[in-house]
Amino acid sequence: MPAFGGDTPLAVLVTKPEGGGSPPPSMGIAFDLGVRLGISVILGLGGGLLLDSWLKTSPIFTLVGMVLGIGAAMYTIWDVARDAMRR
Repeated sequence: MPAFGGDTPLAVLVTKPEGGGSPPPSMGIAFDLGVRLGISVILGLGGGLLLDSWLKTSPIFTLVGMVLGIGAAMYTIWDVARDAMRR
């Protein structure tokens, strides 16, 4: 029975790759980047919120923490991309 109008059966499309079933290396890099980006932004935002609540300032340190978290995330993207280009 053809899948999606092609000549390849559906069972062939959903089977694991021949290399033992491990995900491709790009999936590992994508997962690593996602975790690093999330942690960077959450730590920056959380630190800013904590400082704002401790010092009774409204959005000042929240905004600064968010900018620092996004900056750290951008640096992380730069660092991972530079390492990937060297390989």
